Amino acid sequence: MKKYWFFVIAVGFTSCLEKYDFNVLNLNEGLVVEGSISNVSFNESQGFPSVGRYFQVELSKTSDVDNQRDEKVNGATVKIKTSEGQEFLYTESGLDDGIYLLKDDLFHANGTAEYQLQIILEDGQLIESDWEALPAVENTLGSLEYIEDSREQYVFEAGEKVIGVGKGIKLELKVPEGDFEENQLVKWTFDPFWTYSAALLDSDSPIKKCWVSSNLYLKNVVLGKYKKGGFGQELFFIETKGNWRLYDYFSVLIHQEKLSPGYYQFWKDLEAQGDKGGLFDQPPFGLSTNFTNTNGNWTVNGYFGVVNESTVRWTFDPENLSYIIEDDLYDFCLANARFDPRLPADQCYDCRSHTLGTAVNTPPFWWEE
Repeated sequence: MKKYWFFVIAVGFTSCLEKYDFNVLNLNEGLVVEGSISNVSFNESQGFPSVGRYFQVELSKTSDVDNQRDEKVNGATVKIKTSEGQEFLYTESGLDDGIYLLKDDLFHANGTAEYQLQIILEDGQLIESDWEALPAVENTLGSLEYIEDSREQYVFEAGEKVIGVGKGIKLELKVPEGDFEENQLVKWTFDPFWTYSAALLDSDSPIKKCWVSSNLYLKNVVLGKYKKGGFGQELFFIETKGNWRLYDYFSVLIHQEKLSPGYYQFWKDLEAQGDKGGLFDQPPFGLSTNFTNTNGNWTVNGYFGVVNESTVRWTFDPENLSYIIEDDLYDFCLANARFDPRLPADQCYDCRSHTLGTAVNTPPFWWEE
């Protein structure tokens, strides 16, 4: 019997559960589909504020080679069909990464239609999702507050990574008051953004300051299910000591999505299987899916979701802390840059070499000093 593996995201209520590659038992080749749409168009997403995001679908193929990443699936035809007779075609990113983008500035899901994701592979296999509708629920983001806290985590002592207690803050969302007839099924995700300055450059250098985004930091997903509001929901914890992301400017786009029961159960299944234990325990498989292969023998993993989205940009204000975050980058660069794995020396002389995220030395259009 062959082994195949696919790419999953483990989720939890208040903890960061890492992305892993797992081996699963499967007799057939398979396709992994990651994608959803929401009620917020590309143009509307620029008002978060952000540079904007197009809806995307990522396709990968399960593999019988242990400990390797999925083979990305390129050359497919990917489209959204609506119950109103419209079709919207995705285009490949052009990077051979299996990512397809719906480059329509105005497209968004609405409450008057149902939506189906259709995928035609190069060999003619046709994969279709069930018809999905936008959840008809109110989606109001509550107020946000950070609270000083400390957690056991990895810290650096004398250049070595050890377990210690780290100072930090937890961000808490105050879920609005309310009693609901049906369970509110919620998913929160996070897109961090910060500025970084190369410590050993003059202030007028064009490569002194960069604007940085990352899909690896704060990559946890938080799920919620409730019928009564008025409580505090922890979203994430960030360390403050030695966290260079916080020295100048740090913000997070917080996405709150209301999900359908089927899509919520898919994420809960991932969470439950991730809670079974460590990497060497029984791997997750047999997750729910709303995809069907209509004319081929490939299995399909994943779920096409239509979500009700509300997003806000939260900005960290260090003035509310009871202590001062020391900016030690200049002294650190002078003394330790060649020896400490957290900051390769190039980052002290060129902000574009910043390794914690994707760094560019021009501000986004929405940036205001």
